[in-house]
Amino acid sequence: MMPTYRHNPTGKRFLFIHIPRTAGRFFEENLKLNSFELEQDHIWKSVDGVEVAHFHRDLYEKYFDIKHIPHVTIVRNPIDRFFSCSIFIRRMYGNDIDNLLEDEMYFYSLLQNFPLTESVNWFRNQVDFLSDKTNIWKFERKFGDDFGEWLSDIIGVPFTIHDVPYKKLSTDEDNKVIRTDKIIDNLREFYRRDIEQLYPELAAPFQERTKTKI
Repeated sequence: MMPTYRHNPTGKRFLFIHIPRTAGRFFEENLKLNSFELEQDHIWKSVDGVEVAHFHRDLYEKYFDIKHIPHVTIVRNPIDRFFSCSIFIRRMYGNDIDNLLEDEMYFYSLLQNFPLTESVNWFRNQVDFLSDKTNIWKFERKFGDDFGEWLSDIIGVPFTIHDVPYKKLSTDEDNKVIRTDKIIDNLREFYRRDIEQLYPELAAPFQERTKTKI
């Protein structure tokens, strides 16, 4: 998978900033089908405590030669993204964890100190992956021909979208935390920066809460 790719026929390069649970496996398969090759050999090794495949801005700017190539990423509604990521929470703590996640202090502590090495950055705010150079596509816009056209314009190579099967990480990938109003309320606060900068349509509860306090 990520983070930098080279197009075999032309040699053109770009950085794919892979935010976990934003269709990265689908995109990886399409990159292969469009003659792009990954430049890194060991993307699943940990550097500064984070897997190379999921470097956030501080790390990819520190370790990769990317100043003069396009930067591309996919972002996702942070609430939907959390529940997609929550397979790791249940894998670590079991199916009885859902009720505890309704406790605000426990919820924040768990996400900020999650112990599984392979899930570091899975719960980080997406804005930590971005810079003013990042070209952003929203997961909710889907991945049809318009995505291919958008990407082609950025990387300077014609890019065709192929319908490829979804590759599950494991057999427990459907075992996710159950959505409740309280957990969603905790998520709105935890991912406030993502909501304010990327998904302002989700910010209404913040505004209503402020008016109530006044």
